Amino acid sequence: MSLKETYFGNLGNVKKMDPGAVIIDITRRAGSVLSPSWDMLNEYKAGKMTWDGYISRFLREMDNPECKAEMLRIGELAGTKDVYLVCFERVGNCHRFLLVDMIKRAMIIEACRRMNQRKV
Repeated sequence: MSLKETYFGNLGNVKKMDPGAVIIDITRRAGSVLSPSWDMLNEYKAGKMTWDGYISRFLREMDNPECKAEMLRIGELAGTKDVYLVCFERVGNCHRFLLVDMIKRAMIIEACRRMNQRKV
């Protein structure tokens, strides 16, 4: 099983190719805790923030217990099923690409934490 990403316009294809997949809407519209704040999103879309600035701020916005718990939940689910993070942007920069990496990293850190706990 694995963690993947796609955009809403491709969701029909995903459902045909992988009917058992779990689809997770990570948009602000859906109220996802893993979406950028409206302020951040609007600043980026208005050209007031570079992509590097977006990444930096997004990482800070996701650095809280609620987001970390959701990332671990999704990562654990992706260990048993194909999971797709879904957002609007077809191409280009999107937080879903960042989240895939962040979730994978969180799962590695969690696995290390669990291994270290067993050694004690």
